[in-house]
Amino acid sequence: MTLFCDTMILMKSIAENTIKKYLPSLKIKGQGVHLKNLPAIYRGFYDFEELDIHETPFLLIKVKDKSLGPKDFKKHSKRLNESIDYLQIWFLKELHPHKIRRMIENELNFIVEDKQVHLPIINISIKAEVEKIKMLQKLSGLSVNILIREILKLDLSGKSKVDLADLFRVSKMTMGRAIEPLLVNNLCEEKKVGVSKQIQFKPQTELWSYLQKNIRSPIKEIVFLDCIPKGLPYSAVSALAKQSMLAEDIIPSFAIDKKEFSKKFKKIQQFVFEDDAKARVEIWDRPPTLIKQENVNAVDIYLILKETTDERIKIALEEQLRKYGLEVGKSW
Repeated sequence: MTLFCDTMILMKSIAENTIKKYLPSLKIKGQGVHLKNLPAIYRGFYDFEELDIHETPFLLIKVKDKSLGPKDFKKHSKRLNESIDYLQIWFLKELHPHKIRRMIENELNFIVEDKQVHLPIINISIKAEVEKIKMLQKLSGLSVNILIREILKLDLSGKSKVDLADLFRVSKMTMGRAIEPLLVNNLCEEKKVGVSKQIQFKPQTELWSYLQKNIRSPIKEIVFLDCIPKGLPYSAVSALAKQSMLAEDIIPSFAIDKKEFSKKFKKIQQFVFEDDAKARVEIWDRPPTLIKQENVNAVDIYLILKETTDERIKIALEEQLRKYGLEVGKSW
């Protein structure tokens, strides 16, 4: 095998502890390696060393850029093979379970530090036996809005990340970051269909149950105005009253996200005390979504009002949710 390097120094491999943890009898040796012919772009993504396993040399590729994933590794693997005559093993500090599945599907040799050794090239695949702990990752504002849309409209399953990015008017990268916690929390799966990958959401009942237990009200702050704001959707009791027989609040409520609020309300003299107010404005941690007839959606109304003790509000809200096949359950 041709070694495309100019220096090699004996050293302890970064992968040695993990390999020895699961395969103590495996004979390994690490060597520092300085690679020639390496495309400059890869030096920012990875560190390299030679790892000898039973005297067979492998190129151990330590991933430095956490934004890279199995799709990138597969593409870069082909490019590295054109320049460097080594069998490859990818080394990662951490990797989410769904990405591990894709690494295996892509037939990549890899080691996840202290957790997994998957080397099909030498017929080895071992992972740590761990307790079943629910992996939680906080949902971003966009993640929550995606979840709400699927609960209410059931129209996102089967779409690709590109489709979803177009639908929500964000970049593909932004959508990828929003989908990630939904995958981690087992709210959806990414499946390969033909040459494309599609997002498949769990049933509405599972998504609704998750939202009830884990998603809080979007309101971060409330201010009062001496005028009725233009262009904002009604929220809370105001939105519910306009869709039911519930009586309207004396001071109507409106919703706006923090970014838009900073743009729209620059004149501090517009803010007043509640007793003098003509409007109540909720500043949300995410943009209101699925605005219909100038009202925020039924799920967001629920998130805002679910702690209420007013039986009239509870009854009106339950009626609205049933229109979408949603039941509050015994929590009320």
